[in-house]
Amino acid sequence: MRKIVLGLLLFYAVNLTASNDSTLLVTSPWKSTQVAPGIVHKYIHFAAGELFESNQFINIIEIDPASGRTPEIVPSPVLIQTSVLAEQNNAIAAINGSFFKFNYEHNTIDYNSVDYIRKEGQTLAPNTYDRNRRAMHQRGALAVHNNKFYILKADQLKEWERFILADEVITTGPLLRVAGVDEPLENSSFYTTRHPRTAMAKKADGTIILFTVDGRAKESAGMSLKELQNTLRWLGAHDIINLDGGGSTTMYIKGAGTNGIVNHPTDNRTFDNQGERKVANIIIIK
Repeated sequence: MRKIVLGLLLFYAVNLTASNDSTLLVTSPWKSTQVAPGIVHKYIHFAAGELFESNQFINIIEIDPASGRTPEIVPSPVLIQTSVLAEQNNAIAAINGSFFKFNYEHNTIDYNSVDYIRKEGQTLAPNTYDRNRRAMHQRGALAVHNNKFYILKADQLKEWERFILADEVITTGPLLRVAGVDEPLENSSFYTTRHPRTAMAKKADGTIILFTVDGRAKESAGMSLKELQNTLRWLGAHDIINLDGGGSTTMYIKGAGTNGIVNHPTDNRTFDNQGERKVANIIIIK
């Protein structure tokens, strides 16, 4: 009986904490700027340990479906900073994309990607399989077709992404929410440890969200994937997918600050906008 009571107390304590976190997130005063017609940048800094009992610096970019603006996948044959690749492609806004391998010295035929990439109908990179099975970052995909954006879940076909009817595709993951239902999460360190995170989401009304949370700093702890899942669900996301995070996490807005970076990339181990890592691909808004 005592175990049952303790279990119920723990259950109610966890749910009360989550309720407090969700209320805090949606009712706190976010700073907001209209970047362009149909594009709004919002950010907030929880600096007193109040969200998930931690400090968190969060940026989101919301794209109104009525704006006609659609995300675009931009791969690079060489590793390059998100801000530089965004500027080269005349982007209004951008975030880093999917997972990659480090190869700073040479152009590669697979765009340094470990995940499938299709651009303008042409396959640029295959999935790199470990023991002939999908990695967690190959179980979902971003797709763009006829100027519409999709977050998709892999099926049982080994080369599922090859059969997606879309002009642009990139695999990534893990998926965190599909069609309004949270996906189950694994109990491994990648899922449970707090890191800087980059994600994309879509609301039921078609609003697209680009998301970053900083981490690895006293000013911002970063999130586990459960905390990321909760955060974006509380912000109204119907579908959520994780992108490459950690030192890669970067958000760019044209004309912002000194270099367009509005979050705090970690490669220089300083909480500023100068620690940007070179990446293999990005997601942009023109």
